[in-house]
Amino acid sequence: MANTRSITYARIAEVLTELGMITKEQAQGVLGQAAAYATEPMERRHEIADALESFGVAVSIHSDDVDFADEHYEWLLNEAAALTGGSVTVSDYRFDKENPDDEDCGLGTMHFECNGRPLSFGVEQESNDYLDMGAAQQAIESLTTHDEPRQFRCVEQEGSDLGDDVMVLATAEQRDGLLRHLGIVFESPLR
Repeated sequence: MANTRSITYARIAEVLTELGMITKEQAQGVLGQAAAYATEPMERRHEIADALESFGVAVSIHSDDVDFADEHYEWLLNEAAALTGGSVTVSDYRFDKENPDDEDCGLGTMHFECNGRPLSFGVEQESNDYLDMGAAQQAIESLTTHDEPRQFRCVEQEGSDLGDDVMVLATAEQRDGLLRHLGIVFESPLR
């Protein structure tokens, strides 16, 4: 499995299957939906990372306007937890705003339980229309269990045009394979 071919959806499916991140049936399903562009080359590393969400091994933290970020964190955490196949559950989410009377206030603390373990993360986003990318990344990174070798890691962005953060659920060996075969570089964990 050398990184000498163009990176396409078809190549990503092949790599993810060989790394044991998805089944052949999952790969075929995604490639069927992406048939119109499955063989078109991708050049930017982040474009490749974005494609991982289609294969059910990643979730994106949106950098654009999300409207009511305080509510969006719960959706995002549940999307990430769903990638674990049930080994991680998120419950009892709440967001305590710094100023509860101001609907536009994004400052506060998100609280939730991960498999019954209480967690909280400070959110330092002035507007409730945008996510605190760092707080969201830390919260998603916390969605692990001691017996689960897969962990969420953020894909390192390239260049000065920053977009969505892509959080990939993979083992250390799978992350090494994604680097070797797709050129995906991961950030160190924030926590």
